[in-house]
Amino acid sequence: MDELRVDLASFQGPLDLLLYLVQQEEVDIYEVSIARIADRFLAICRDDVRSLDVDQAGEFLVMSSQLLVMKSRALLPRDEVMDLEEVDPRLDLVRQLLEYRRYKGVSAELHERFERQKGKSPVHVRKPAAQPVPRDEEEELELDLYGLVAAFQRLLRETGDEEEAVHMAKERLPITHFVGTIFDELIEMGGRTSFRGLLGSRPDRTYVIGAFLALLELLKLRKVRVLQDGIGDIQIEIREDVAHPRQGGDVDAAAQVIDDIEVEEAERSGPAIVYMGSPEFAVPALRSLCGAGFEPRLIVTPPPQRAGRGRRMKQVPLAREAQTLQIPLHRTNDVNGRASRDELEHVKPDIIITAGFGQKLGSAILEMPRVGCINLHTSILPAYRGASPVAAALRDGAKETGVTIFKMDEQMDHGPVLATRKVPIEDDDVTDTVTAKLGDAAADLLVRSLAAFLDGTAELTEQDHEAATYVGRLKKTDGVINWDQPATAVRNLIRSVTTWPGAQTAWQPKVKHAPFPFLVLASELVPSEEIAPPAEGVEVKPGVVLAAEKTGIDVACAEGALRITRVQPQGGRGMAVKDFLNARRVVAGDSFVAPKPAPAKARR
Repeated sequence: MDELRVDLASFQGPLDLLLYLVQQEEVDIYEVSIARIADRFLAICRDDVRSLDVDQAGEFLVMSSQLLVMKSRALLPRDEVMDLEEVDPRLDLVRQLLEYRRYKGVSAELHERFERQKGKSPVHVRKPAAQPVPRDEEEELELDLYGLVAAFQRLLRETGDEEEAVHMAKERLPITHFVGTIFDELIEMGGRTSFRGLLGSRPDRTYVIGAFLALLELLKLRKVRVLQDGIGDIQIEIREDVAHPRQGGDVDAAAQVIDDIEVEEAERSGPAIVYMGSPEFAVPALRSLCGAGFEPRLIVTPPPQRAGRGRRMKQVPLAREAQTLQIPLHRTNDVNGRASRDELEHVKPDIIITAGFGQKLGSAILEMPRVGCINLHTSILPAYRGASPVAAALRDGAKETGVTIFKMDEQMDHGPVLATRKVPIEDDDVTDTVTAKLGDAAADLLVRSLAAFLDGTAELTEQDHEAATYVGRLKKTDGVINWDQPATAVRNLIRSVTTWPGAQTAWQPKVKHAPFPFLVLASELVPSEEIAPPAEGVEVKPGVVLAAEKTGIDVACAEGALRITRVQPQGGRGMAVKDFLNARRVVAGDSFVAPKPAPAKARR
């Protein structure tokens, strides 16, 4: 790598060169050293950029400036992994490389399929017999599609190499228009022509792409057949049953094809719904929408996030469910950005539904749907507006909470209420179990109230804004246990932060020793008659250990005592207290204290 010499002209663009440099480093793309790759890229551009034309050189220089910014960020010391939301998408090198690698992988796969196809018997034109021989239509269609892709790629290369400017349409092409145009031309040509003959004298890129997508629609509808004679150009012909309908009378074939497309879209459409979310809470509602005939046209989620000890990228739960249900998915860290708004505008949504999405919708998106935007909120509004309503209800010892569906406006959780449903909180509930119950309740409530909202007959109720309470997003420090509280309050705190950030404390032995930090995973109140008397010479105060048995560690609180039954040592796994005591000799008179803050990471 140190003696690497490359010619910029041999690469299609900056991303092609960057991908090559990463491959030369032989590192995982998620762990790419931005600073090292940036140095390589800049050195190559400094030596060779003068050999490129003005447009190519400008493209490499723009990427050079972006890499300088990325390099400066990469060299800054950070206590935590950089949040993806902090990164300008235009400078997110790793994300661009991942997308480019995905494109390269798909292209290589298609090429391999095409090469394997060369050894197969060619498909010949043959009129259907009076009694058609049964055949596997799906297998034939797949063969046709790969032949079409091969011709399409060849034509794109040809149109891209022309001297004059070639323009790619920025908006999605009107496929229905192309279907009618292509089908009319097929009829005028006697029902059969080649792909190149179909394009005629208009091989500009926009028309090539439009014709290709139109043929895909015609193939899917079984209106045309695409046949290969060897590996050369492909032939397109109208299917016999379309050209000569069994029923009498004149038929406008092109108009019928367009009608078929419109009917198919109407059958699968229903209301145009966009569903936005992220956590597990949002999944049951998506399943209920699909089951009730309200399948969303588009799912919007945040991009994959790093999780676990290995900090590997992991899909958010709603994105995994969208892929399982095969619903179009758009991932974004900025739903209000131009690219995301374009995706939404293409759907022309009747309604946008959000559930734990985590991004505030701007006015442009709020005004986009025909009937508006609604949110599934995990409290009975106006109580617990904000980011962590379930944790707040548990922390406060509430006996019930619920879900509210309300119409969104530009203020946080402020809009009029469409429907509510209460859910009880059991004594052994934690954040995850309550959230799961709320997810099921929200799913049922949504499908019961959605139709009335869509047709404008639903009654909305204004919130009592003076009674509103607010809760912020949980911070790491919100999980630190303060033993100088009643045992009930301490247990409620533990229940509220079990999912994140965890109930944090540290064991301080009576002997001189550094505190040992761990998380409290489960606890229970100690009945007053079971509270152990203080050991001789032990001053009872909040945080002092009263007893340490296999059934649990009893800790004094400001009022009463709490029994810790399950813990997770720092850097370890969750375990019962009896297993913890096998390795740690906790005795009466020891104390539990607030853990020391983690030291800042050393400067690199």
